[in-house]
Amino acid sequence: MLKQISLASALALMAGSASASPELAELWGAKAAALAGESAPLLDTARQGRLPVLDEDYVIEVERFAFNAARLGNWTVQAGVPAAIGCSFRSLGEEAEIELEALEGARSARASAEALNGLMSLFEDARTLSTAAAWTARHGSGHPVALGPPAACPETPARLDRVAVR
Repeated sequence: MLKQISLASALALMAGSASASPELAELWGAKAAALAGESAPLLDTARQGRLPVLDEDYVIEVERFAFNAARLGNWTVQAGVPAAIGCSFRSLGEEAEIELEALEGARSARASAEALNGLMSLFEDARTLSTAAAWTARHGSGHPVALGPPAACPETPARLDRVAVR
């Protein structure tokens, strides 16, 4: 049953950015919480000095998480959400890909633990970001809706705790 719900959630998130919404941003945040829960036992294994065994479904879900972060970043432009939030979505997606690649290529328990710590941290940021994006999209940000491509993100996007939601 849970797998069916996860599959339905993933399919909903994979829909085009035109169908993205505050609800889908919140669903992405919920997915981050679920992935954090799946990552915790892997991190425990790595901290015990053993290489964790990565389940194929886990890897696919992290890849989808990263892919959907980019889509939500594009959606924020259409929704009139501040550019910093869109940049943060895209940044988290890129970080997830990097950490997953590091995890898959890890040759030691320590390297696995470092990658998993990175993933856990970004999953926490994702929950905060999804809430901020959904709230801003529902309540308006005072910014006009952009009709062009997403604005270029700065080299170092603002930290989530520094992104003001109005």
